[in-house]
Amino acid sequence: MASAAESGPKIWVFVGDPGDQAHHEGYEKLLASMRKAFAEFYAIPAVNINIFYGPAEAGYAGISRRETVLAELGKAAAATHDESCSSVWVFFIGHANSVPGGSFFNLPGPDVSPRDVSGALKEAAPEKPLVTFVTFTTSEAFLRPLAAPGRIVVTANSAGDEENETDYPEMLSQSIAAKTTDADKDGFVSVTEIFTDCHARIERMNTANGYVIREHGQMDGDGDGRGTNRPAPQDAIPGSKVGLRIGGEKPGSGKPGPAFD
Repeated sequence: MASAAESGPKIWVFVGDPGDQAHHEGYEKLLASMRKAFAEFYAIPAVNINIFYGPAEAGYAGISRRETVLAELGKAAAATHDESCSSVWVFFIGHANSVPGGSFFNLPGPDVSPRDVSGALKEAAPEKPLVTFVTFTTSEAFLRPLAAPGRIVVTANSAGDEENETDYPEMLSQSIAAKTTDADKDGFVSVTEIFTDCHARIERMNTANGYVIREHGQMDGDGDGRGTNRPAPQDAIPGSKVGLRIGGEKPGSGKPGPAFD
């Protein structure tokens, strides 16, 4: 039987090459906020929070190199077969660039493509929720390759959006950490609530600054490979059944159900 320190949601966060000092400092601040929210707000054990950005001496699980990312995604897929794991969450943060027919997530050294990520996750069990947030520009190229039964895929933008750096990672970190994201006040912060709150934050920020919204996040909640922006009921309803429980998952409180009943 798994120990209490191993049960509940399991988190993987992969942050790519920052490119410059300003982005490095921004990523470190963002990751500190996410780690704190996972550990304190949702009471997820530290052993279940895997953040790949820097070396162990800097407080990370390792550097997001291609071989590491693909190996860890294999572990995330394996976790969906673990009875003690209630859901698996994977976050991609950083820079990316488009190529004909796809996109590459920029890492120190060789990059990874949607096909690479899809292949690394191919053994994931459809009976266990697997939630993926792809937060960089050109992220829409990852939606269809990652879609499958039992999975929820969120991307920072949609086809047709300009290839600009997104505000999604910062807004997402705020949504994860905010009590107000739990819109129905049931103590369970669902993927749909996170998605909706993040979208609202992006709208408010752009409106306050007089900017035109350049990124249109989308969510595929039913695994059909087609994302919607608001989202539509076919994506919102499955997404409302998967989430993180404030204060952690306690015996008798109920765990997040599967994406599909």
